[in-house]
Parts: sequence; C-alpha cells; structure tokens
Amino acid sequence: MRKYILLLFGFCSLTGFSQSKLSVEQAIDVALQNNIGIKSAAYEVESQKQLKKTSFDLPKTNVSLLHGQYNSYAKNDNNFTITQSIPFAAFGSQGALNRSLIASSELKKASTENELVYQVKQVFYQIAFLQGRNTLLLQQDSLYEGFLRSATLRYKTGETNLLEQATAETQRNEVKNQLRQNQSTITVFRTQLKTLLNSETLPEISENTLRELEFIETPDTTALAANPSLAFMRQQIEVAKSEKKVEAAKFAPDFLIGYFNQTLIDVPNTETGAIATSKDRFTGIQVGVSIPLWFVPHQGRVKAAEFNRQAAQSNYQYYQTTLHGQLQQAAQQYAKSKSSLEYYRSSALPNAELILKQSQIAFRGGEIGYAEYLLGVRNAISIKEGYLQTLSDYNQSIIYIEFLSGTK
Repeated sequence: MRKYILLLFGFCSLTGFSQSKLSVEQAIDVALQNNIGIKSAAYEVESQKQLKKTSFDLPKTNVSLLHGQYNSYAKNDNNFTITQSIPFAAFGSQGALNRSLIASSELKKASTENELVYQVKQVFYQIAFLQGRNTLLLQQDSLYEGFLRSATLRYKTGETNLLEQATAETQRNEVKNQLRQNQSTITVFRTQLKTLLNSETLPEISENTLRELEFIETPDTTALAANPSLAFMRQQIEVAKSEKKVEAAKFAPDFLIGYFNQTLIDVPNTETGAIATSKDRFTGIQVGVSIPLWFVPHQGRVKAAEFNRQAAQSNYQYYQTTLHGQLQQAAQQYAKSKSSLEYYRSSALPNAELILKQSQIAFRGGEIGYAEYLLGVRNAISIKEGYLQTLSDYNQSIIYIEFLSGTK
C-alpha cells in the first residue's frame, strides 16, 4: 500500500502538486522518493553490491605457446602451457572488505535520508510558522485599519490633531510592509522545499498555522544508538580493519598452478626404443608459489592501513562526543522552550487577549488616548508574536532531537 502512495505523491511532484496541499508526512515521502541525493546514495549501494562479485578475483589466466627447436634439432616441436596464479588475499579477506563496504554504503544512504527528513521538517514547519505570523500580521492590519478610519474621522470632526492620523497611517503602512516581507520569506522557504522535493513548481503545505508537535520521550544519550551517521562512522572502523587484512594478506605467497601439453620429436623411449613423433603428446602439471623478497612496500601499506584504522576510530569517538554534546544542548533548548510555552499558555496569552479587548473598549469609550491604545495593542501583539516564536523554537528543538536520534 505504501508503495502506491509513494508513486502517487511522486506523480504529484512532477505535476507541481496541483491536486492538493502536502502534509509533512507526504512531503517526506516525496522527498525520499524524488530527491537526487537519495538516488545518488542508492546508486552507490548498488555499485558496492556489484563489487561483491570481486571477492574471489583471480588474475588473468596465462596461456602460452612455445614452438620450434626447444628440445632437439626438430623444428616443429610445440608446447602449450596454461598457468593460473591465485593470490592469498582471494581467500576471505577481500570478501570481508566488500561486505564492509556494502554495509558502509547502506549506512551512508540511511544517513543521507535522515538528513533529508530533518531538512524537510525544518523547512515545512518554518513555512507553517511564517504562515501563522502572516495571520497575526493580518490581525494587526485589521486593528490598524480600524484605528486609521477612526483617527481620520476624528481629525475631520476636529476631535484630534493631525499627529494621531499620521501615527495611525504609519502603523498601518508598517504592518503592510511586514506582510510583504513575510510573504517574500515564505516564498524563499517554499523554494527551498521545492529543491528538497525535486519539484518543478512551488509546493503548498496543508498547515496554515503552526501547531505543537507531539513529543513524549525524554532525550538521553542512549537515543544516539539509532543515529545512522554515527553508525556510518562506526562502520568506517570495520572497513579500515578489513583493508588492513587485505594488505596483510599480500605478505603471503601467491599460489601457482599450471598444465602443459607438448611434443618431444625424435626423443627415444629408453624402455622400448621407440622414437617420439609430432603425434605423440606429453603432458604434466606445474605448481609453485610466488614469495615476496622485498617486504618494505608491504610493511608500509600495512602500517598505513593501521593508521587509517586508528584515524577512523578517533573520528568515530570525536563524532560520538560531538553528538552527545549536541543532544544535551537540544534537550536543554527543548526544556527551555517547553517551560516558556507553558508560561505563554497559562498566563501571557490570556492577558494579551484581555489587554487587546480592554484597550479597544477604553479607546472607543474615550477613556484613553491613541498613545495608550497603541501601547496596549503593541504589547498584546508582542506577546502573541513571542508565543508564536517560542512555539517555533519548541518544534524545531523536537525536530533536531529526532534528527540526532535517527527518528523519521
């Protein structure tokens, strides 16, 4: 079933998502199917799988012909020889290296997918945040539009001076400018999402405002066990070990086997006295070993492979330590945003609504002037903007924790 869903969304991506808006889950599915980086990683996996066939890789078979006077005065003696060398590295070590490389490419693909999912979530919820901010700006625009109409009427009737009208018009124009800037920023992030989805046109998301993401797990260092990037770094140690074994195997002698078939024209048989002719064939086998006499190059390669293994080990430990630090910071940011979010919901937002409502009532009733009214409106809107930004920070901290823990 999932396969058909992916195909459907893949088709939508090619037609510009003209049928419907994308949810975050749909955006992730489309990105995983269409993103060029994922396709490239998949090709690398297939390439390594094909190289598995080289695990038992024999050198070319040597076939030679010897013809002429190599045995006697006879000029048409001939010898056919077939030899095959078998490197010791072909017995296991190369196969182990190929298996390590396949695992490494698969983990690299998983790491690429994890990074892509993180980027899609980041951009998706940033667009949702900006669309939520757009709604808030439209609310401000409505408030200042009403304020401008009221100030214009009061100025015409002589109830106030030109300063109030100019202030009202300035506030309204400022909000209009912020709306235009916000729309431009939304387009920037939609373009970024378009690139991630490998789409031809700008995608639209299904969420018109920002919602709180669900997150019930308390992050700790054990969450890093599923991080594909960390697993990839760990696998590089295994690759380095296998490469060292391949280099060490080159110290061992290569085996040689062969077969020959030849004539021995005019050679007598010591038992019967018969003379060999061109029709008589003599056969035999050949075995041998190739022993390296100069060990310095082999020793250098083995030592270099060992240093590569140590480097891979150090890189893994450094990356693991870095991830632990990043996860701790993300957990702290999550706790900070969660605490602030609770404050906004329990106290700040209700007060902001009360301030906004009472400011409008008092201004219309003539109890306060336009300066006090604007101050109240700005305070209320500032609280709402702070809540929206905190909610965005809270969601982004969850997205980052999921990225570090390899959760899609």
